[in-house]
Amino acid sequence: MNERKTARQSNLELLRILAMCMIICCHFVTYNNFGPTDVLSDKMLALSMLRLGGKLGVVLFVMITGYFLLDKPFRWRRIISLSRQTIYFSVVVAILAFLFEGTKPDLLGVLKIMFPLVMENYWFPTDFAIILVLSPALNLLVHNINRRNLLFGVLGSITLIGFPVIVPDVKNSVIGLVLAYILGAFIQKYRLNFSNIKLFAVLVLVVVATVVITGLLITESRSNEFIAGFRLFFVTGFNVSAYSAAFLIFMIFKQWEFGNIKIINLIASTTFGVYLFHDSRAFRLYMWHEIIDPTRWTGLSLVVGLSLTVISVFAVGMVLDILRQMLFLMVSNITRKLKSKR
Repeated sequence: MNERKTARQSNLELLRILAMCMIICCHFVTYNNFGPTDVLSDKMLALSMLRLGGKLGVVLFVMITGYFLLDKPFRWRRIISLSRQTIYFSVVVAILAFLFEGTKPDLLGVLKIMFPLVMENYWFPTDFAIILVLSPALNLLVHNINRRNLLFGVLGSITLIGFPVIVPDVKNSVIGLVLAYILGAFIQKYRLNFSNIKLFAVLVLVVVATVVITGLLITESRSNEFIAGFRLFFVTGFNVSAYSAAFLIFMIFKQWEFGNIKIINLIASTTFGVYLFHDSRAFRLYMWHEIIDPTRWTGLSLVVGLSLTVISVFAVGMVLDILRQMLFLMVSNITRKLKSKR
């Protein structure tokens, strides 16, 4: 979904790329079985941290949206553009599934391809579309509540959903995305700025604390069913650590201004397509298990394999999305010429 006609801030476009790489890393772990998850080891701790990066990447992605859309009017074409992009990749992935696996979509699968947002062919585009529809109300909220109340409201909400001990049944991802959007809009409205040294220092503390907590949860989850559930939430849910790290990383990139770099902007424009390519239910298990199969790697080869996997998945998704952009542009030009001749 690409609708950024104003001057592009390549620092935040680079952050968009980083966020998508985090999401790919998360899926690298999520869709593969690397062994028992309740036995503490350097490998399992590192893989758990990669998995936590999934929600961190999602929060960053939506924060960027809130940051840019705060003062923009609602446009239905954003929803239409999102739907068209999702339909394109639903078709592409269905073709890949047929070519590699020989599988064909049933009637429900065809309906999901034709109406991917309504039928929730992917979870994120559907929930993201809801956020776009809610954006006028969320923007009004940010503009009409004073800074102190808004800040305490956001922090309180993040605490409530970020610690499932307090509200254990809050699993609605829309709520998590709403908070991410408001957080990005809050940064935009109040033009927040902090010392980069302080931001890096606090980020290091958050990362260290997250590693320690994750290690403790892995250790205790072996003998405690509640801790086992909490550990799963902590590495996959909208938790406090993800929001804290996302805020700090966002601020660091926001203050790192280096102008408008076309290649970064081009790559960033394909990030949503990269997600749609590699996280389709129709093809993702075959891709991870049969084509990539990272469970065969250990030690240094696992690190190298992870790096090459992220680059390869991103590159394929990027090429497919560039082809989509070219195709849509060609269709748009043809349509415009036909209309001008009437």
